[in-house]
Amino acid sequence: MAENNVLLKISGVNKTIGKRQILHDISFEAYAGEVFGFLGPNGAGKTTTIKIIVGLLSLDDGEIYVDGADIRKNFEAAMANIGGIVENPEMYKYMTGMENLRQYARMRNGVTQERIDEVVSLVKLSNRINDKVSKYSLGMRQRLGVAQAILHHPKVLILDEPTNGLDPAGIKELRDILKELAHKERICVLVSSHLMSEMELMCDRVGIIANGKMLGVHTMEELISASSGDKKEYIICVDDIPKALAVIDIEESRKRVADGRIAVDLPAENAQEQICMINKAIVGAGIKLYTVSEAENKKLEDVFIQLTEDTQGGGQIG
Repeated sequence: MAENNVLLKISGVNKTIGKRQILHDISFEAYAGEVFGFLGPNGAGKTTTIKIIVGLLSLDDGEIYVDGADIRKNFEAAMANIGGIVENPEMYKYMTGMENLRQYARMRNGVTQERIDEVVSLVKLSNRINDKVSKYSLGMRQRLGVAQAILHHPKVLILDEPTNGLDPAGIKELRDILKELAHKERICVLVSSHLMSEMELMCDRVGIIANGKMLGVHTMEELISASSGDKKEYIICVDDIPKALAVIDIEESRKRVADGRIAVDLPAENAQEQICMINKAIVGAGIKLYTVSEAENKKLEDVFIQLTEDTQGGGQIG
């Protein structure tokens, strides 16, 4: 996990386009050495926020600092420390991956061939870097885009929905690269997505946005804890449900019949001990005990949906 070295600070950012306010007082911080997930439903305001951070849109009010540089007062210094891919990485498909990187390097001061070779190795393209980009898979083009974005040693890397369209192998490759860049290279990586399952595997913390408003910033441990809850549910299959209910010695409110099986809710801290005692009581009463299984906890996706749907009826702004 990252130390609290703030490389990206967003404070009170608002944005109105036409007559519609897209962003409402957006505030969060992202640190060196972490993958920060910017999570929200489609249309929640993620891309608008990212476009403002990378200078493609102006902000109406609020402040954005990149490694301490105010993007309004010191735009060039701020942008010098940002690398990003908004939507799809742009490449010359008739050129090789190496030629693309050398072309981009000409626009940045101090990018050597040694640095180009270093980023090619980081994104694991060494064996294909001299092939034409037209022959690259989508996943390879995304990795080349990341290489291009980090050529100039930015302290903040911003990627907008980078896994869209990738197959599972491509998603894992990109995920591993981004985690390595954050944890080993100490880059602050901000990744937007609408998929909680993707964020769970990739991110150290997530900021959740819905309807153009921040709902909070959480560590993955906090969200996993929220999905686990403070109780466990067990499903018990027996041959005599009424008799089994009578010998299960817990409060009536914590046991019920569902789909021809008994469901019991037990406190998480001693659930295993209690289910052992329940099993013993059932068998001791001469009841046939077929199976006992722990019900699946509420998924992280369910936590995310609950968080975003509780905000004014849904996560979209338009």
